[in-house]
Amino acid sequence: MRVLRILTALPLILALFSGSALHAQSGDMEVDDIVAEMTEALDLSEEQTTEVTHHLQQLAVDMDAATAKAEDEEPDTQQMIGDVKFARETYQKSMQETLTEEQWTAYTAMMDQIFQEIAESIAELRITDLRAPLSLTDDQAEALKPVMGTAVRGVVATIFEYGDKRMGVRTKLAMANKLKKIQADMQAGMNGILTPEQMQQYEAWKEAQKSESG
Repeated sequence: MRVLRILTALPLILALFSGSALHAQSGDMEVDDIVAEMTEALDLSEEQTTEVTHHLQQLAVDMDAATAKAEDEEPDTQQMIGDVKFARETYQKSMQETLTEEQWTAYTAMMDQIFQEIAESIAELRITDLRAPLSLTDDQAEALKPVMGTAVRGVVATIFEYGDKRMGVRTKLAMANKLKKIQADMQAGMNGILTPEQMQQYEAWKEAQKSESG
């Protein structure tokens, strides 16, 4: 599912990384490969395969247009996120119309699993940084992946949700509250995996990172 992961990761990459990285990834997409993966996974008919090919081709065009100015000196991130959201929503609507109810359920489950795997891969980078300061065991590092991966997904989803909105006081407060909830849930999950001493070390590590970045 390598190519399919690139497709589903586009909004994630946009929210987390620079537009230039997304633009480079989208250029590597091969629609035929994605369609082949979907045809096998969802047991698509010949007619469905033709329609899915069209949907993916249109998505590629729309994504390219949405991120065309990503390499500008001061890109309009708000506009880009809005355009990507619209392209993604249009694609999803088309896919839902093409697939049967059973296929759509399988498709959304597949996308959810892929997003989680991508998020856990990103979280694993942070866990690697924590191994030495917290003296993590291999079991602890493995157990932290879904906890921190879910937090990564939550942060990205929140940025993606609010990224194209005007940031008034209420919007900022709503976004801040969601991010605080995500952080609290992650902390609760970590408390069940790390020892009290390791949690103290984690808090100290975070403060050190803030000082370095400040």
